[in-house]
Amino acid sequence: MEENKKEGNKTEENNKEQNTEEQKNQEQKDEATIHKDNSLNRLDLSFLKHIDLKEYKLCHLLAYWIYDFANYHDEERDFDTTKMITFKRGNIIKANLGFNVGHELGGLHYCIVLDKFDNPKNGTLNVIPLTSKKDNKKYPKSAIDLGNEIFDILNELYSKEIEKLSDKYQDIWSLPAEKVEQFTSDFEYVKKIKDEISKMKVGSIALINQITTISKQRIFDDDILRRVRLSKDSLDLLDKNIIKYFTK
Repeated sequence: MEENKKEGNKTEENNKEQNTEEQKNQEQKDEATIHKDNSLNRLDLSFLKHIDLKEYKLCHLLAYWIYDFANYHDEERDFDTTKMITFKRGNIIKANLGFNVGHELGGLHYCIVLDKFDNPKNGTLNVIPLTSKKDNKKYPKSAIDLGNEIFDILNELYSKEIEKLSDKYQDIWSLPAEKVEQFTSDFEYVKKIKDEISKMKVGSIALINQITTISKQRIFDDDILRRVRLSKDSLDLLDKNIIKYFTK
């Protein structure tokens, strides 16, 4: 009888613990749901305000960023940095800097990688955002004019690939069937370089006052930009100005 009583007490305690745990889970779920609803309501008010003020572009940008951020959040757990390249200092990347607040730089921008010792398991990079040089626009004193270096690197890459394509396929109309697929692939690669050049403005400004740390999730995996890296002279110029503006 005594053993049965002890067993019954133990079962009752386990049931109480289980009920307590379920209650805690339900409370946390209810709290999370309330926070979610409050956040969405606040966000809706912000969108309505922009629409009422006819700030349609701002409304679109905010919507794009929320959509992107939700995707980053959902994919974060399965994101595998080891499948990306190991970046080198001076590499040019294209990254989504998100929705800016105030004078922060936001949206899609080319950036310069600062890290000297990246590795496949590293989930972040420190970068300097780039912006296109525009006439009659004032830039911060710390901004570095890189001239046409990046544009010229892409143009040189394009010329070399065109030359390789011409040498490899001298008569495309008489290609055997088994080589047509390879030619198409090579041609598409050259076309991608040309498309990248069309997006890149002639002059580039490095905004060292906007140095930031980004997740590698924000980087667009681009097999063209992998081959673009700033010269030692440009990197030395960036170092000199970073020391000037950020150290004693």
